[in-house]
Amino acid sequence: MNDSASTLFDVAEVPTPTKSNEWYTPSRYIEAAREVMGGIDLDPASCEMANRTVKATKYYTKEDNGLEQEWHGRVWLNPPYGLTNPLETNCRFKSGGASPEKRSLQSMFIAKALSEYRAGNIEQCTLLVTANTTVAWFQPLWDYPMCTPYPKMRFFVPGLSEGQSQVFGNVFVYLGPHEQKFTQIFSKFGRIVRAIDTPKLPAIQPTLFDKGITA
Repeated sequence: MNDSASTLFDVAEVPTPTKSNEWYTPSRYIEAAREVMGGIDLDPASCEMANRTVKATKYYTKEDNGLEQEWHGRVWLNPPYGLTNPLETNCRFKSGGASPEKRSLQSMFIAKALSEYRAGNIEQCTLLVTANTTVAWFQPLWDYPMCTPYPKMRFFVPGLSEGQSQVFGNVFVYLGPHEQKFTQIFSKFGRIVRAIDTPKLPAIQPTLFDKGITA
């Protein structure tokens, strides 16, 4: 029997080839984000090993639960991609298409980031998320500049000798006042895109038949 307390991040499912949430971003991308933002004050979804590369002034671990902490300054965010521990879902940032017992951690962290940015609590944020454009949580991100890396990013996963890549690929999303700088610096990794239309109709709400638990 495991005597350690469970956390929200002891995931029920992880949609990655390794079934692990411990995917660490190569340093060249983090250094690019640091250059755009002028520094990294906070990484709200991290650990001691990951922060050796990120070098955030402050970081939250899964035990801290960054979803329930205060965010500030310039934020780097590569959220966990799994679904929540069904025993630990009492968090006010609940989002995505998962069942009440299993929720997308990625969607919850994105909702938190957007909320904190719009409220003025964080100055800038560089997000690294899966490029799954068909899910509800991705839609608000079209309002911000994105970099679509090519070829696919490969992440460092502890215990594996080869880098791992996501099925959908990834995108970087920038929230902040330095959009031109983001474009100039991140264009070396891939194309920079954002929505150019203005939706005239509200987003279609999920129905009973759109009940997938894609993270």
